Amino acid sequence: MKPHPSTPKRSIAKAISWESFSNLVCFGLAYATFGNLSGCAIFTGVCFVVKLILFYWHERAWHQI
Repeated sequence: MKPHPSTPKRSIAKAISWESFSNLVCFGLAYATFGNLSGCAIFTGVCFVVKLILFYWHERAWHQI
């Protein structure tokens, strides 16, 4: 069975899915380490946006190869 072609919409969905999961893990680790709920939430939110954009660009670049 041939995989679905990579589209911008699919890349966005993959980025959101992966970043949601990875940021939950990072938030848990940061909270367990530092214990500051509000600081961990702000840091995780900023990281989520930055990594989401980077992941999307990475996916689109791979599609060009």
